Amino acid sequence: MILMATKKAQESKEFNIDLLKDIVGEVGGKNSSVVVDLLYGKQNVNEFLIAKKLDLTINQTRNVLYKLSDEGLVSSVRKKDKKKGWYTYFWTFNVDKALILLKKNILRDMERLEHQLDSRIKKSFYKCKVCGVEVTEETALSHDFTCLECGEIYELSENKHLVNDITNQVNKLRRKLVDVDFELEILESKKLKRFETENKKLEIEKAKKRAEKRAVNKLVKLAKNKGIKKKIVGKKEIKKKVTKKNVKKKPNKKLTKKKVKKK
Repeated sequence: MILMATKKAQESKEFNIDLLKDIVGEVGGKNSSVVVDLLYGKQNVNEFLIAKKLDLTINQTRNVLYKLSDEGLVSSVRKKDKKKGWYTYFWTFNVDKALILLKKNILRDMERLEHQLDSRIKKSFYKCKVCGVEVTEETALSHDFTCLECGEIYELSENKHLVNDITNQVNKLRRKLVDVDFELEILESKKLKRFETENKKLEIEKAKKRAEKRAVNKLVKLAKNKGIKKKIVGKKEIKKKVTKKNVKKKPNKKLTKKKVKKK
């Protein structure tokens, strides 16, 4: 019952489109996340329409889309204009690939932040209040705790604030990762459903063909039992017999010549 409830909740929940905007903005740059609004849930959208909505030239639009395409976030088909002779691209957003890339980047950022957090907890850092330069304890010790930039004495950095900040960032990424995994599970379940329905269709078609074959075999057997098969199969034999009867015998040239001589 609980599993059924969670499945229904997954199906009824609206897709978190902000996740897609995050990865598109990261890959395509500033203002590129608008592409998600234009392409999500659609297929083969005309690039000139995208350029118009983005208020960009066609070349600027293509540059954004090519960046996304390099990472597999979008795919395109091109069609040639018969009158003008140039090619127009039609774009589709790949939701599953976008989520997979987003998950990969989240895990990368989490690993980096967790490494920083571990370093902040275990090690001591020193900072120059004048320059704002921060160094490890080893570096500070090697320079007699004196700043190389201004000559001021290093002071011990307060790690508590940074530790809390990094911890919050890691927790935020973890929550985001849960959302991404949730959306990927929904997509996977939809794929399985489509696969099952396609398989059912194939099975039904195969069953129909088998049924038709059985029906034909039954008819052939019935025909054989009633002697109908002989009539059907024996057409060639009948034709042969008919042709033999209907063929006119060619006159024997030798006999006719002899008869003419006698006369």
